[in-house]
Amino acid sequence: MAWSSCGSKSEGVRVPKGIGKLKELQILEVVDISRTSCKAIKELGELVQLRKLSVVTEGATKQICKLLCDAIQKLTCLCSLSVDGSLEWLHDVSSPPPMLRSLKLHGCLGEIPSWFGNLTHLVKLYLSDSIINEDGKIMEILGPLPNLMQLRLGDGSYIGEKLVFKTEAFPNLKKLGICDLVGPRELKFEDGTSPQLAMIYIGWCELASGIIGVNHLPKLKEIALGYDCRVAKLAMLQSEVGAHTNSPVLRLSEERSDHDLGGTVAQVEEATVESSSLHPEPAAAGESSRSQAVGMETANISSQDPDIREAQGSALVEDDFWSCNSDDEDDA
Repeated sequence: MAWSSCGSKSEGVRVPKGIGKLKELQILEVVDISRTSCKAIKELGELVQLRKLSVVTEGATKQICKLLCDAIQKLTCLCSLSVDGSLEWLHDVSSPPPMLRSLKLHGCLGEIPSWFGNLTHLVKLYLSDSIINEDGKIMEILGPLPNLMQLRLGDGSYIGEKLVFKTEAFPNLKKLGICDLVGPRELKFEDGTSPQLAMIYIGWCELASGIIGVNHLPKLKEIALGYDCRVAKLAMLQSEVGAHTNSPVLRLSEERSDHDLGGTVAQVEEATVESSSLHPEPAAAGESSRSQAVGMETANISSQDPDIREAQGSALVEDDFWSCNSDDEDDA
């Protein structure tokens, strides 16, 4: 049984009193908490089979958010949770749903709640407008999560100058998305971090100190630079990609000059760079196929929906990873 307002023009619906009687309800979205009575919010905790919950908390009082917090902690079967709006109350959670696999948060957190470190079943985490700085312990808390496979840091989620993936962190991370971050100037991967990381997408960012340490990612398959992504020392990045033992691909959504902030490293020769066409000319006689494989490629970025920013023709589009509106069919 499911109840959804996704087709509604409003941001959410008011849940009526008596909702707790729907004991077999498994999907409930999108609930406007500010328009829902205190009694109905309390009853949400009685939905013992609920697996997917999406709520809007914008405009909700502290009292109502506390009731929501208490209700969510009773949802032992909850696998997917999405919250848009006020998030301060999340710091008061003491017993998060033990089976949570997907968590999408759009709103200010300030720092990562410590209980995130207990989400041992978490597979997908999307953060937006969280305003977390380098002291927010984002890597210390999220890094040890054993089953986290997809991490998206969206608009304003991280405001620190350096985003460093530490040694032994993120043992199962496979997809990383970094979008609309104005704070970070450097993305760094330390030796021994993220051993399963295969796909990296970066869009709407300016990394003035570059992307460092991709050679430490043994399973890397693709790095995609989306629209308005500018990176220092792009030639150095290309060189590291070219020397990588797993033969990954570096994709560009725009002309090379639009992505390159420059640097002290000499530019690679045009013969090794394919940044203006998805269909490069065949390799000249004697030219190695390896040179073609590691050449930069241009990937078209979809602009049909501002919340869906994908590298077309890339494995990055799987599971609607770059959209915070994915259906999460595996979670519901």
